[in-house]
Amino acid sequence: SFDADIPKIALMPQSTSDVLTLLTATLEMQEQYADRPIITMSMAKTGVISRLAGEVFGSAATFGAVKKASAPGQISVNDLRTVLTILHQA
Repeated sequence: SFDADIPKIALMPQSTSDVLTLLTATLEMQEQYADRPIITMSMAKTGVISRLAGEVFGSAATFGAVKKASAPGQISVNDLRTVLTILHQA
């Protein structure tokens, strides 16, 4: 047991299949095992979709850059806000 308040996993995908695997695992974890919020994301350009749509699969949060990205694939907070607003209004 890691005894984390909110477990977070950030991975560097080698392929789009890796991103899909993470999103699938996130959904399974959230639906079947999680007793607290979880955060997951894939990094780099390949993983951007997990930062934008992770919430749909059960990830509790994402991170946007205020000035300069602190991780590969991190997008600006303004762009992130725009996309999340669209997703929440749909």
